[in-house]
Amino acid sequence: MKKITIFTIIFLVIFVLILGIYFFKQKQIDKQEKQVNKIIFGTASGYAPFVSINANGDYEGLDIDVAHAIGDTTGKHIEILDLGSMTALFEALNRGIIDAIIWGLSITAERLEKYTMIRYQGEVITAYPMIFWGKIPGNIRSINDMNCLGVCVEPHSSQEAVLNKYPNIEKIPIEKVDDSLLFIKTKKADAAFVEPAIAKKFKAQFSDIIMLQIPLEKTDQVEGIGIAILPTNQAIIELIQSAVKKLTRQGVVEALEKKWNIS
Repeated sequence: MKKITIFTIIFLVIFVLILGIYFFKQKQIDKQEKQVNKIIFGTASGYAPFVSINANGDYEGLDIDVAHAIGDTTGKHIEILDLGSMTALFEALNRGIIDAIIWGLSITAERLEKYTMIRYQGEVITAYPMIFWGKIPGNIRSINDMNCLGVCVEPHSSQEAVLNKYPNIEKIPIEKVDDSLLFIKTKKADAAFVEPAIAKKFKAQFSDIIMLQIPLEKTDQVEGIGIAILPTNQAIIELIQSAVKKLTRQGVVEALEKKWNIS
């Protein structure tokens, strides 16, 4: 009888502890979900057709529309913070100032090691365009022929990661991708290395733009465009993943691609 009593007490103590841990964790989860009443997206203007500022001073572009569509789908308030550059965006994400980055970000193997990236647009990219103004110098057939030339590139971009493999190319950092046009036009740089959608936009605006496609190694290839989130922020990840799946299924993202001439 004594043994049964001790066993029963031990069982009850363990049961109460397990029950307590369960309710504690559930309370934390519920609390976290209740706190997600808005999503703060970090972005940077001057990156049309993804993000830009129109004549009325309003933000517009594919990413702005996608962000607000996510808000409509989830019922969450959307806040857009313009942080100016890629460096500032990732710093803000790492420090928890923003919940996610939406800025035409390429999904690369390197980024996937640090961040959860939710694909919402774009296909696999196996080459990046190197753009020139007026003509491509006669002796240049590939990136290997560009030793000692100056190339505009955004710091911390997937294009910079490729250029890092060619130390004899002079990297010319730019804050905004549109600045690269001025640099190559005024001969402050020989070329610019940009994302395909950006090159397409430049070419549509300026007939003087000439493109040379640079094939990418497997490790540098891009798996589309994605929203970057810290892996520890599961509430936001699940919220945005669910919204993007729904928007894709409903054809909303495809319609926005057509609106902004991105394909």
